[in-house]
Amino acid sequence: MDNYIYNSAIWLQLHASAEGLTLLTFLFCSFAILALLRFYGAMGLYVYNALALVVANIQVLRFTVYENYDGPVALGTVLFTTTFFVNDLLSEHYGRETAAKCVNLGFWVQILMVIWMLLTLAHPVVPLTGNPEPSLLEAQLSYEAMMQLFTPSLRILTASLIAYWCSQWLDVLIFAKLRVATQGRYLWLRQNVSMIIAGFMDTALFSILAWRWFSETPVAWYELWMAYVVSAQVIRLLLNLAATPLMYLSYRCISPSSSVKVLTQ
Repeated sequence: MDNYIYNSAIWLQLHASAEGLTLLTFLFCSFAILALLRFYGAMGLYVYNALALVVANIQVLRFTVYENYDGPVALGTVLFTTTFFVNDLLSEHYGRETAAKCVNLGFWVQILMVIWMLLTLAHPVVPLTGNPEPSLLEAQLSYEAMMQLFTPSLRILTASLIAYWCSQWLDVLIFAKLRVATQGRYLWLRQNVSMIIAGFMDTALFSILAWRWFSETPVAWYELWMAYVVSAQVIRLLLNLAATPLMYLSYRCISPSSSVKVLTQ
């Protein structure tokens, strides 16, 4: 029983394709978003985005290989892209101010996570002498793994926070402006336009900051563009299109009385 989750991960790794697992991740995220919207409203979406941002920053350390794409691809794109979709849901049903609060909350959640883990890992390590107990050996292995996962490069952290703040705010702004301009019509248009533009800004800004401006060994522009920007944008574009039906479906998951219909944002 202790190794059930571990064995499940290994079984999926051996029997499922990267494409299948990515699709399963998106479907699970979609179900979670709509369920949280249905039962907890805006608060549920706040919780989703906070968790998604923390987990996506861990997932990005894991690489995989897709059958029809050369080179390794970092995970986390699916989960992080859904946070833009959640912003659009909040803007559509609860208004721009509610979506803006979610962006601010996500920013502080990431900072709190870093500080908490920094203080946790800074505690003295239990010395292993003689024949240490198995629990202490396991704790030592966990500590070493946590040091790898939760001590991000300051360069990467800074680039990530800047890109997050700018792109998420841009997503909220574009969605709200298009909603006013179209007088509440063409939901598919404002959802896709806002997510595509903001998603491109996030990928491009993070890549330029992390791999060019803040890096001691800058990556060549062509490699930066092809390896970090283009590949991510292809996945984001597919996710944006797949999320469009979910935006319309969200109207069945929310009480009409709780949805804000103000077009003067």
